Amino acid sequence: MMRFSPLNLAAGVALLAGIGCADATSSTASPLTVAALNAALSSVPVGYGDLSSSYVGVSASDAGTAGLFLGGGKQASFDRGSLMGGGLHDAFAGSIGFGGRDGSHGPFGGGLKCTSTFDAASGRVVCAAVTRHGVTANRSAQYLDAAGAVQQAFDSLTTNSVNVQSSVSGTIVHDRSADSASSRDHGRGHYGRGRGEAGRLLGDTSTILTASSTLSSTSTRTVTGLASGSTQRTIAGASAGQESTTGTSSRGSFTATRVVGDTTSGVVIPVIVGTKSYPSAGTVIRSIKATLQYSGESAVSLERREVITYDGSAVAKVAITQNGTTKNCTRELPRGHLVCP
Repeated sequence: MMRFSPLNLAAGVALLAGIGCADATSSTASPLTVAALNAALSSVPVGYGDLSSSYVGVSASDAGTAGLFLGGGKQASFDRGSLMGGGLHDAFAGSIGFGGRDGSHGPFGGGLKCTSTFDAASGRVVCAAVTRHGVTANRSAQYLDAAGAVQQAFDSLTTNSVNVQSSVSGTIVHDRSADSASSRDHGRGHYGRGRGEAGRLLGDTSTILTASSTLSSTSTRTVTGLASGSTQRTIAGASAGQESTTGTSSRGSFTATRVVGDTTSGVVIPVIVGTKSYPSAGTVIRSIKATLQYSGESAVSLERREVITYDGSAVAKVAITQNGTTKNCTRELPRGHLVCP
């Protein structure tokens, strides 16, 4: 089983967002500030939707030719009332109900849905690799019954433990023609959203001319307590993502990186048939670090870490550290907003 920590992630990429001069054609650019990177917190790299994580990500198949998210647009700033990376996945917030007590129902239930083969040497069910828009996703799973015996397929009654391992890698080339025609284009999952007219970065001051982004992300997750009759499910896992972008703009050439990860430890979901159930214990640690640099200018970085703690109540505690400053917040489950002092 792979192990990752968001504190040890390798370098990776960023959603781009930059602040330039008031006139995009001016030869004198205003200094780049950390605020220019706020939009980098609003999503995770393309393909994260193919991984197992607490983030709300977009799969490679949904990325399209405009899959390189470059941030920007005056209305694309990160919503301070939300958790980063697209928000908290429903399974971690008590938003998924139990339609039955068997392992195919409820949060974290079920097995892989893919064309697959069983590899006897590893004891894992392996999905066929899927490549879309230059990004390849690989997934595999190991199914165990309550006695720890390997199963060749998921069984909704007898499978008690599922370990899923996933990886995503590839390169996406920026399609300038696919940029949103308006900064008001904010459709969910639409990668032109918020870029502003003609593909400009945050602040509508720097227009992207060319860019490509290299992606490399992995995840592992183990869920136990899936066998029929179980009273609770326990979840542990981690993801680690890196994204690296280079390109040219009206402000000059640039490089950008974004490092993303999360770790789930001891999260427990009580099985309550016919209703929704929020986590009663455990923690989820999430982190994103974004860096942007234009040629000849100093680089700027923004780093945020969120620690979500469950204690059995309908309110999760959320400690947020951003660029060294920590504040303690709360979030009502399942769909409350962050409340911070």
